[in-house]
Amino acid sequence: MPSVEEVKLHVATSVDQTRRALVMLRGVHDELDEALNRLRLTAVGTRHPSIVDAIGQLEQARSRIDEAQALAQAAAGSADTYRSIV
Repeated sequence: MPSVEEVKLHVATSVDQTRRALVMLRGVHDELDEALNRLRLTAVGTRHPSIVDAIGQLEQARSRIDEAQALAQAAAGSADTYRSIV
């Protein structure tokens, strides 16, 4: 059975990994946002179903990245809380 200090170390490492992942997710979000804006500008005046689908799918992808960021941030916070009471 790990000691309290080992548990705290493992939790802290997990929180650090989560925060690094959050930085990467922010980068992915920014890239998707740029792609979406570029596609919207390119598609001005067209209503072709393929481009409408592409825009909708990019919006969903960006939204899911937002959701993943919120969940990961909440997880890091909860893990930090656990670490502080162990």
